[in-house]
Amino acid sequence: MTLDNFVEFLNAICDAFGAPLLVVLFYWFRFHTLKGTRSFTTRPLFAFGVAVFIAPFLIAYALLPQKLSPLATIWLLIFVWIIPFLPRWWRSLCQELAGIPVSALALRDTLAASPFQVHPADMPILQRKLSRIGYQVDDFRAVQSTAIQSRFLKISALMLHLERCAERHESFMERNADLHAELLSVYDALCFRTVRVLKSSGEIYGAIMEDSEVEPNDWQALDSLSTRHSTVSQLQLAAQTAAGCMLEDLRKDMDSLLNNLLLFATRAALAGEWTLARSKRRLGAIGFALDSTSPGILKFVAIVAAFTSGWCLLWLLGSGKIVHLPGDQSAGVLRTLLTTPLQFIMNFWLVYYFKRHYAFANENIFGRLPVGFILSVGLVSALIFFPVQATFDFYQFPDRPFGDVVLHELPLLIFPWGIGAMTALLVQDSTWGRRSRQTRQLRDGLVFGGGMTVMLWMLLAIHHVVHMPVMEIVNGVSGWTFTLSFVLPTFAFGFIIGYAMIGRLREAAARCPVKRPVLATPVLAGA
Repeated sequence: MTLDNFVEFLNAICDAFGAPLLVVLFYWFRFHTLKGTRSFTTRPLFAFGVAVFIAPFLIAYALLPQKLSPLATIWLLIFVWIIPFLPRWWRSLCQELAGIPVSALALRDTLAASPFQVHPADMPILQRKLSRIGYQVDDFRAVQSTAIQSRFLKISALMLHLERCAERHESFMERNADLHAELLSVYDALCFRTVRVLKSSGEIYGAIMEDSEVEPNDWQALDSLSTRHSTVSQLQLAAQTAAGCMLEDLRKDMDSLLNNLLLFATRAALAGEWTLARSKRRLGAIGFALDSTSPGILKFVAIVAAFTSGWCLLWLLGSGKIVHLPGDQSAGVLRTLLTTPLQFIMNFWLVYYFKRHYAFANENIFGRLPVGFILSVGLVSALIFFPVQATFDFYQFPDRPFGDVVLHELPLLIFPWGIGAMTALLVQDSTWGRRSRQTRQLRDGLVFGGGMTVMLWMLLAIHHVVHMPVMEIVNGVSGWTFTLSFVLPTFAFGFIIGYAMIGRLREAAARCPVKRPVLATPVLAGA
């Protein structure tokens, strides 16, 4: 069977979706740049990143001329990957949108900075395990620092947690069994080294104290020995320095292993749970005191999508007898129901993401607005939205030249640009100063409603100069009908969005500090 016959066979089975499925599979594997890419973020974000990454290639498949065979179209889209810079830049952008690997690294840093207390139910198990190598939790109190003991107990608790995950045969542990085995090997070596270093340090300090007639735990008297200039004192000082160096080297090795363990445990939690909140609860069961997760953007986006879709549906039902959609009616209805929510979702999510993670999306130290970000974030949304708009142009006006329709519909991109600009302006922390919450909401609603109305009038003015097929909906409509069917619903829609949503988006986007650079690259992240 030839490859062409195989594609035709897939299309016959999958009802013409076999060839696009091969394109999806190819770019699915291209999306995975790290071993276990999925475990570096939550499942919803990962699915969103993959969908955004693959969408342009599927849209290109649909838009390519039908004269090409399915196999030729597949090869053409696969060869797109060899274009320098552009496909890999797109993959990097989509991974950034999905939080890969930022989500895992940020949660690891949160674990490293959070308080830790071994769970009471785990303490007897840890004591039995550590006693087998000669380490007693209550021993070495005179020689070991709290930092050494706390690190060792935290590492042991993490290893116990990972062993339990492996016993449950979790998919993440089975896929990363080699990394787990490497961590176990390093941990075993560290255990014996810890006992050896602590015992050696204890013997050194004990000998110094006994010879110098210093009471146990009298560390001030022990430090005073360094000020004596006798030969014996100098030897004691050298021994004390050597013991301190051994403890410091042990602490550094513990930090190195702990860094990799925290990342591995974080990835296991993210891979095993659906949401960040549940991942944090799973890590909290180990002994980490983590703050509750702040409300994310997903629930907010779902509310916006439901409201905008419901409003568009009501508008179509209410104005169906007064105005008529141009072109194909089914495609026009679907375009109204999908593109309007998508414009708000895309802009709200972009502003939320950039404002939470990047300094250029926030006011500077002098309180000046980020004008460049406000004007440009809508352009990013318009560029992303353009393929979607072109797709609907193709299906709504199939009997017209596709190139002319797409070209004349370009002014419609003023809506995603304007929505992004207004959102980026209103979510700034200093917007409206110290006004009351109700006053801020009212002003947000007025600005958003007025902005939506202004964009509608601008499109109408452009339509009188450059004909836009979609704007044929207003042809032959009287002034009063236009006001009642378009102007007032547009203002009311924008006012409700601004009044009810912008304040919540402003608060959600201000809950996280500016993104910090990763100071250390984890050794086992891409192994």
